[in-house]
Amino acid sequence: MEKSNDLTKILLPYAKKNLWVALSVDRKKVVGSGKTPREALKEAEEKKVERPTLIQAIPDYSGFVPLTK
Repeated sequence: MEKSNDLTKILLPYAKKNLWVALSVDRKKVVGSGKTPREALKEAEEKKVERPTLIQAIPDYSGFVPLTK
């Protein structure tokens, strides 16, 4: 089972603007960002990052992530 990453700290600056971000393969750093997924992906490609993970940074993920006890 894959260990989950807490992305709160790295996504916070982007969440304030609801930007799309491209994350490194290990999902530990932002390698691209933009108003659209295409902009975020383009920035990651310019940095020669292969297979980034795209996600929209939003202020609250509670509706998307199941809460655990």
